[in-house]
Amino acid sequence: MDWLTAYYGLFVRVGLYLLIFWPTVGYYVYRDSTKRGLSSPKLRGVVYGVFGILGLLVYLAQKQREKTDSA
Repeated sequence: MDWLTAYYGLFVRVGLYLLIFWPTVGYYVYRDSTKRGLSSPKLRGVVYGVFGILGLLVYLAQKQREKTDSA
């Protein structure tokens, strides 16, 4: 069995997902954290970036909640 096609290409799909969404989400979170003056923007970018789209949704929900709490 070829490792690229094992489990219907699961490894390829996960690899592409991480390759595309990890850096994109991580950079967005890092840049936004730096603008807002939050602590550890690099660590935030890496942690939220690992979770990809889910990490982005959680980050945006927390950002929105902070915005409504301060208003």
